[in-house]
Amino acid sequence: MKILHVQNITGIAGSEKYLLAALPALQKEGHEIHFLVLHPNKNANGFKEFKSLLEADGIIVHVLSFGGFPFLRLMKNMKNLQEEEGFDLIHTHLIHADFLLALFKRFVRKDFKLVSTKHGFQEWYNNKYGFDANSKGKNFYLRVAKQAEKQMDGTIAISKGLRDLYIGLKISKPNKIDLIHYGLDFPQDISPDSSKRFWKHQMVLVGRLTAFKGHRYALDALKMMSSDLEDVGLVIVGSGKLDEELKAYVEQLELQDHVKFIGYSPDARSYMASSDIVLVPSVSEGFGVVVLEAFSVKKAIVAFDVPSLNEHIESGANGYLSAAFDIEAYAANVQSLFKDYALWVKMGEEGHRRLVEYYCLERMTSDTLNFYAKLFKTA
Repeated sequence: MKILHVQNITGIAGSEKYLLAALPALQKEGHEIHFLVLHPNKNANGFKEFKSLLEADGIIVHVLSFGGFPFLRLMKNMKNLQEEEGFDLIHTHLIHADFLLALFKRFVRKDFKLVSTKHGFQEWYNNKYGFDANSKGKNFYLRVAKQAEKQMDGTIAISKGLRDLYIGLKISKPNKIDLIHYGLDFPQDISPDSSKRFWKHQMVLVGRLTAFKGHRYALDALKMMSSDLEDVGLVIVGSGKLDEELKAYVEQLELQDHVKFIGYSPDARSYMASSDIVLVPSVSEGFGVVVLEAFSVKKAIVAFDVPSLNEHIESGANGYLSAAFDIEAYAANVQSLFKDYALWVKMGEEGHRRLVEYYCLERMTSDTLNFYAKLFKTA
């Protein structure tokens, strides 16, 4: 089968990490995999690292830029590409690709199956409402998503929480959206690095500096702990629009000696391996690749009991889930781990076991191929 995957690429984050793992794995199963990079004219270089990594794994990459109203040019270029390559299936990721390829299928060509993977929802909505499907309001993103979904032959959600949100918002129908959790294989074990160790009791939070990641909750919990725990601190790995705001909040809480901002780093797993506990205080997560990264270095996680983190974290087994946004409970769970080294180690081992046995690339690849096969069986 000849398959084209499509996404707007401006850097490498959760969905891009998934694609870098999934596409070579699908190609190894005997399918011819291509990738179409969509990128905005204003970010003409943001896709280049991603493109080179895919090509190094033998994936053929095509590139189309867009800006303003790109429909006619994109439709023409897509028509030429489909005529040349004859893809049996086109698989889109994220809203730009969903919408543009849905237009292409509706108005230009219909000689292929069109499917979509839902990796998340609109960020401002998640910042404000999490995964509450009752807070629709007047939302242009929602209308675009609904129109695109009408052209889909099938859809994948990467978590049950996300699947429930798309069904609750009436974007997807229950019988047309399948659940396939991410599965990733990580490079060799990472040893702790003393240059990344700053306190006796060290926590780490990895993620973009955006509201739904919940950095403020982690800082509030740290403030509670700082008077009870000797030599405690939080390493924050990531960049984003809240950088200055969060640094100001650290000063407001007088936590300058307890927080270190690293910025974006490709060594996020190394910071995890060099810390004691991984904090994931998000309001919601489409999936939460950070959870699998923590599992890969055998670290216990403390998170809120929210979608989709509560699908991967079993409280008391591979981490702790605190009642949503209860800072006192969150801080208490962290402190209990610092006081019980054996439990902390046991949780890390259990997370790693689940990564190897379920959240692995082999299982995800098999599930994806079964999803594709089902589409053609029902044709």
